[in-house]
Amino acid sequence: MIPLMHSLILATSLFIIGLFGALIRRNFLFLLLSLMVMINGALIAIVAAGAYWQQSDGQIISILVLSTAIAESCIGLALLVKMYHRRKTVNIDALSEMKG
Repeated sequence: MIPLMHSLILATSLFIIGLFGALIRRNFLFLLLSLMVMINGALIAIVAAGAYWQQSDGQIISILVLSTAIAESCIGLALLVKMYHRRKTVNIDALSEMKG
């Protein structure tokens, strides 16, 4: 069995990598990927805590969070395709321009 501290270090590392990716990148696709890395880090922490306390609640919650993350990814990819068709770019700075 993997010790809880190792799992939490991995989860924290993944979350920080995803956070920096979300803060630094301007590409919408990489922003979505960074969010998925952050969610996976949180899921590892939830599953590790559930395994440490020998409760199956962590695994059930992780399945719910994972299904929510998949729905988020589908919506994000649909927005990405729509944005690319309208603006011919995936740069999120292009969305901040106001028309009027």
